[in-house]
Parts: sequence; C-alpha cells; structure tokens
Amino acid sequence: MQDFNTIFLSIVIEALPLVLLGVFVSSFIHSFVPPEWIQRALPKQRLTGIVAACLLGLFIPLCECGMVPIIRRLISKGVPPYIAIAFMLSAPIINPLVAWSTYLAFSGFPPMVFYRLTGAFIAVVIIGFLVSATQRRPVLCASEAAAANCCGHHAHKAPNSTPGFMNALREMLYHACDDFFAMGRFLLLGSFLAALIQVTIPRLTLLSFGQDSVYSIGGMMLFAFLISVCSQADAFIAAPFLEHFSTASLAAFLIFGPMLDIKNTLMLFTIFKPLFTLKLILIITATVFAVSLSMAYFPQLWEVICFVPA
Repeated sequence: MQDFNTIFLSIVIEALPLVLLGVFVSSFIHSFVPPEWIQRALPKQRLTGIVAACLLGLFIPLCECGMVPIIRRLISKGVPPYIAIAFMLSAPIINPLVAWSTYLAFSGFPPMVFYRLTGAFIAVVIIGFLVSATQRRPVLCASEAAAANCCGHHAHKAPNSTPGFMNALREMLYHACDDFFAMGRFLLLGSFLAALIQVTIPRLTLLSFGQDSVYSIGGMMLFAFLISVCSQADAFIAAPFLEHFSTASLAAFLIFGPMLDIKNTLMLFTIFKPLFTLKLILIITATVFAVSLSMAYFPQLWEVICFVPA
C-alpha cells in the first residue's frame, strides 16, 4: 500500500501543473483564435497541406479534448477533410507542451520525446494520405443536431456570452475550468491503474509481457484508449513502465492515446458519417500499430532517427 501511494501521488503531483497549463493554453486558443486563421494557414495542396497540418501544433498547441469541434468548423468552411484530420491528430502530440511534459516524465530516457513526436509525424502523414486516397464523398453529417452536439462538448457556458474581450476572457476561464475537471478525473483513473499494475503484477510477468512486440504494443494502445488521459499528462502514466515495457509499446501508448480514445471516438460519431468514422478508426489504429511495430523490428533505424546515443 505504501508503494502504491508513492507511485500514485508522484504521477498525479508531477502531471497536474502541466494539465492546468495545457487547458489554459487550449482554452485561450479556443476563445481567441478563430478557425478562419487556421484555415488560411493550411495549404490546400495535398503533401504540403498534410505536412503543414502536422506542424501547426507547434504554434497552436491544442489538447485533443477540443479538437473535434474545431475540425468540424474547418471542414464546413472548405478545408479538405484529410488536412483537417491530420491537424486533429497531430496538434495534441506535436506541440511544445507535450514535448516538455514527455521530457520531464522520461527524464531517465530523453529520446522518448523524439520517438513520440517523430512517430506521430510519420503516422499522421500516412493517415492523411490514406484518407485522401480513399475518401471521395462528403464526410460530415448533414444534421444540424450533430453540429450542435459537437459544439456542446463543454457543459458550462459563460453568462452574457456577447462579443468583447472580457466576455471572451470569461468564456476562456469557463472552458479551462470544464476541461481541467473533465481531464482531472481521467488523470486520477489512469494514475490509479498505472500504480495498481506496478504493485500487483509480478515484475517478471510484467517484463515478459512488456517485451513482446505484438502483445505489448496492442495492450498499451488499448490501455491508452480506455483511460482517455489528456496528452499533457499521459507521459507521466507511461513513464513508470519504462523498466518493464519496450520503447515501441510505450511510444504506441503515447502516440495512439491522443489520436483515439473513448471520449473523442464518441464525438467523432456525432459529426462524421458512421461509415467514414469506422474507416478512420481502422486507419488510425492500423497505422499507429505498424509504425510502433517498426520501432520494435528496426530499432537501429529508429535510434538514428531519434538521436539515441550509441
């Protein structure tokens, strides 16, 4: 019980400040950065558009919690779906806040920052091309109710929501408050499960499972999907497994979770057509699994790519 308390509290205490910072940045962008600005910043050509969408998170660091409503607005304003989806999948991972939190969590293995960001970039580029090659019809639901449900992600609304700086600031604080408490409970659940696994499963059993290429990658992807932790905090949940799990499986957890989890999967079904949503889920899952598996089977190549010292 003492070991459990130590692991659980250390994860929560390390992650909470970054979660708080992340929700404030995300809420500021939600309230003060119009989607039209993002639309103008994204090229329409396929390759440059996908690459630009992957790198836009460096300047607009957004949490995955609020990405789906923004993507609906971008697509409805004429941004190609594959570019908007590339932005949706990459911005929660390829941004300074997530890089910083991953570096702090994996202070004993700093190259994990490069494994995460590089793996996410490669995966999103592949996903963008697959979506662009397979999608010819409109992807958004025609119902206005779907749009209303999507935009109603945040439960609270700022009173007297009229144009003006002070009302926008008030709305930002309401969004930040909602996001912080929404993400807080998932962080507590994820930290609880990570600590519980560490103290209940024998070290040899954990090590044998964690070093298996296929099972460990699939298991960590499922773990990331179920706990639905914000991308600013998930590295602190994965870090305690560093001694037991392979680099590839931890990278799979850190890449897949911000792209696809329980909460944003439900939101995807509210704004996209069901068949397209199922196809997108399959493409994301297969691509992240393949990229992570390549880390396991071609470690020397990834060590070069991620600047791992010999």
